[in-house]
Amino acid sequence: MASVSWRKRGNRYLVSWRLDDGSQGGKTVDTPDEARDLAAEKRLEMRRGTWRGRQRGRLPFSTWAAEWWETWAADDRSPNTLAAAENRLRLHLRPWFADRLIEKITPAEVRRWQAQLTRRVGPATVAQCRSLALRIFQFAMDEGAIDANPVRKVPPLKRRADPEQVLSGVKRRALTPEEAGRLLACFPLFWWDHVTCLLGTGLRFGELAGLRRRRVHLDRPVPVLQVVDVRYQAGRFGSGFKARPKSDAGIREVPLAPLVVEAIRRQLPKGSDPDDLVFTGPGGGPGHPGGPSVPRGTRTVLSRHNLHRTYQAALAKLADPTAQFRPTAKHALQALRHDGPQRVDQLAARLSSTGRRPVRPATVAVALVELRTAGLAAVDGDHDELGGYWSALPVTRDPLLDAVHLHGAHDFRHTFATWLEDAGIPARVIDELMGHEATGRSSQHQGSAMGAHYRHTTPEMAVRVIDAIERRLTVVLHTAEQTLENCPNRSTPRVF
Repeated sequence: MASVSWRKRGNRYLVSWRLDDGSQGGKTVDTPDEARDLAAEKRLEMRRGTWRGRQRGRLPFSTWAAEWWETWAADDRSPNTLAAAENRLRLHLRPWFADRLIEKITPAEVRRWQAQLTRRVGPATVAQCRSLALRIFQFAMDEGAIDANPVRKVPPLKRRADPEQVLSGVKRRALTPEEAGRLLACFPLFWWDHVTCLLGTGLRFGELAGLRRRRVHLDRPVPVLQVVDVRYQAGRFGSGFKARPKSDAGIREVPLAPLVVEAIRRQLPKGSDPDDLVFTGPGGGPGHPGGPSVPRGTRTVLSRHNLHRTYQAALAKLADPTAQFRPTAKHALQALRHDGPQRVDQLAARLSSTGRRPVRPATVAVALVELRTAGLAAVDGDHDELGGYWSALPVTRDPLLDAVHLHGAHDFRHTFATWLEDAGIPARVIDELMGHEATGRSSQHQGSAMGAHYRHTTPEMAVRVIDAIERRLTVVLHTAEQTLENCPNRSTPRVF
């Protein structure tokens, strides 16, 4: 039977206890009053059943993190949320706290952890890791292992304003219609409809990849698509489709501009299966390990990694215009840069001596005209194209690379929201179309929360959204087509 007693030992007093499971312990205090108070506290803990929790305070942080994970992950969590939380635990929390007893972790220790984390990662990651630590310590506190949550006693680091950002000295994330057109021209033609839809709807990648035929209504007076099904790719947590977005605000209807409607019609497969995916990958590739290869042109599930590689390849073309030309033009430009000005016949001889087969002067002349059209080569003004000396001109990067901070397909979502704001669309409507939940923390939301309950998006507002997006997409496609026309002889864009 559990018991608690105390006695004098030398000049101090020893409080001893024994639990029902045979475990025992003791603590020495200075006065009889402290001994009586401690003994009463232990008896009260035994009666309340919290003594077991105090024993568990001697367990390491990693054990509590594992127990919290089992409880937290048992709820209906998004696979992407699980993957992100697991990465933060593995990279930023476990290495620091590791095997330290949770009852020994003090606010000072949490403060040191937060300070070193701030030096290594950005403010968003610090906030997310702090949230995880707060939940784990709160879980241990609720189980009676610790008396207080040390994270709550450490204020979060205040994010100071960046003077360069305040003064507009940093790159933006949104593209102008002209910049979006030049970027689109660097994409293979297969991806033009995908990019047009991303620019014209502001969908997240998973929402685009999960869009099905039954969620697209193109014959309504105001065409819309419904965001419900979402594709996820979460590493070891698997990949597939979810029946709903992460938040309720993500379930929404987005009005479609005519150019977006045309892009969706081109991508819809034949037939009437309501579960058909609208946007798919280009096919091709080795397929699953041990399985057959996938023929090019097969409608495969859209992959985030495939689109990201294509996006980065488009940025590489903007950074180096020569990447889009055929081999003869590339080799001719390299020869001009290495050996200086040359005539067409000299270049033909030079390329024939270094290549596997002879190169005709006429082929070289076509390549040089292609380079001149792109502003990469010029001929001596006193002679014609065949008899004059050609020289290489400096390569210039597209200025949008210096003006816009490009990351990936999510840039199109930034662009969509910015275009709507430029068109004077209310912030509440933009939030609805983007699938953002309104919170009381943002100072950008004007009006009361109750007032927002009485404001609704009318068909007239949807028409305003369609008109704003249509006008900008028209510029995008015109710029992209004009860019292609300026380089008519460049290599045909491939699927990959």
